[in-house]
Amino acid sequence: MKLRARIIEETSPQINTMIVVFEGDKKMQHFEVKCSFNPHQAKFRKWDVIILWVKWESEIFTEPKTGKKSYFTHLTCDKAFEISD
Repeated sequence: MKLRARIIEETSPQINTMIVVFEGDKKMQHFEVKCSFNPHQAKFRKWDVIILWVKWESEIFTEPKTGKKSYFTHLTCDKAFEISD
């Protein structure tokens, strides 16, 4: 899914993630997006507006003692580019 977002925390040379707010989100929720590339090396910085292609990945964790399942959803990105205003 192609979405427009603003990076709201500085990117790191050591971590392949970005913290973003998606445009149009009235709650202004912060989301962590795991990238297949390093956003810092791609020169993405805090406050940049970007277009990113987001996919969802599901992780199921089963508690060994109780057998209870917990479900986690991760946002991933393989491609993004900065929008020049």
